[in-house]
Amino acid sequence: MDWDLLRETAPFLIGLLVPPLVMMAMRPGWSGQAKFLAAFLPALVLGFCTSYLAGELLAGMPDGLIAVMIDTALVFTGSQLAYRLFWKPVLEPRLQRMMGTAPERIRN
Repeated sequence: MDWDLLRETAPFLIGLLVPPLVMMAMRPGWSGQAKFLAAFLPALVLGFCTSYLAGELLAGMPDGLIAVMIDTALVFTGSQLAYRLFWKPVLEPRLQRMMGTAPERIRN
């Protein structure tokens, strides 16, 4: 198995599993900034953890920081793609029924 490939794709694959947790934590009345923070902070934490577990933080400050930024971006990208393409159509109606809220309509 090519470990470099796994190390590079792991953050993206981890990001695919984040949206259901974030969707359950969010509330309908939150501002856009609060929703962004609720989506980005788990990506930041998971990006840091992924870099740490891959041993990329041992390279020192500039390289370690870049590794955390890249892994965070991959986790966030994976989570946003998974949310838009899979989790939102599958889970959002169920969560809204459970919470008893009507879906928000965005006006163009």
